[in-house]
Amino acid sequence: MYESGENYLETILILEHENSTVRSIDIAKRLGVSKPSVSRAMGLLKQDGFITMADNGPIFLTQKGREKAEEIYTRHKILTSFLEKVSGVSHEQ
Repeated sequence: MYESGENYLETILILEHENSTVRSIDIAKRLGVSKPSVSRAMGLLKQDGFITMADNGPIFLTQKGREKAEEIYTRHKILTSFLEKVSGVSHEQ
């Protein structure tokens, strides 16, 4: 999986926790990308079995997608913690 795909999965997971319903426009705003970019990425993630999309727009992680998104999110939290504690990098950086 490409880094951009990982970013989309992680963003879906985070938005799901914040809003419970995730829409393409929410992802576009969070990542600062265009709606067509999100649509293309969602098509690829759907094709690979990471998400499903309802007819009325909401995006849902499949079990496979949830497991991958949680793996990515955990890895990012560990890396962030390491950088903050060991390297002295602030959370904002």
